[in-house]
Amino acid sequence: MPSVDGSVRKLYQEFEKEALRCELPGILVLFGEQLYLLPEAFSLKGLKVLRPGLHLGTIKKNRFEPAHALALALMPHEAVRCCSLDVQEAGDYLKGAVFERKGEKGWQLMLADGYSIGWGKLAGGMVKNHYPKGLRKSI
Repeated sequence: MPSVDGSVRKLYQEFEKEALRCELPGILVLFGEQLYLLPEAFSLKGLKVLRPGLHLGTIKKNRFEPAHALALALMPHEAVRCCSLDVQEAGDYLKGAVFERKGEKGWQLMLADGYSIGWGKLAGGMVKNHYPKGLRKSI
């Protein structure tokens, strides 16, 4: 199983401390630049694996960028910061729009009708859209 070195673990733990209200239980594994969370009693030995667990995110240039799958796996109370969107804003978010918002900078769990739909990152009064480009739609 690909091990996670201390620097990768630290990057993820910094994100977890900043953006999440809980520690997710499991084993961290790294495939290339992709970080996954496996259940505690799970072994990949001898298996060909398409997705080894919950995709937590990507390690990019000494930073951690959370995955869309992680956002969808979280409940709103598990995130430090949430951004609730109305129907119009949710449609705009799914198209890739950015939003003006006040608040503490950092990762925001984007919500539509109380359900997580992706990530946004607040900086300079704007929430940058991190909805996957391949999923964006015209509604």
